[in-house]
Amino acid sequence: MAEAASRLFETLHELDNGSFASIYAQLAPQEGLGVAINDRLKRGA
Repeated sequence: MAEAASRLFETLHELDNGSFASIYAQLAPQEGLGVAINDRLKRGA
């Protein structure tokens, strides 16, 4: 999960500089680091 979180945050920063109309992501399991990952995805929406 730590690697997934790291890659997600890096990728979101890269995508933020692009001109994408939509970005789709699947939520992580709602436990441990998954809670933080899901929170970041929801805030980015």
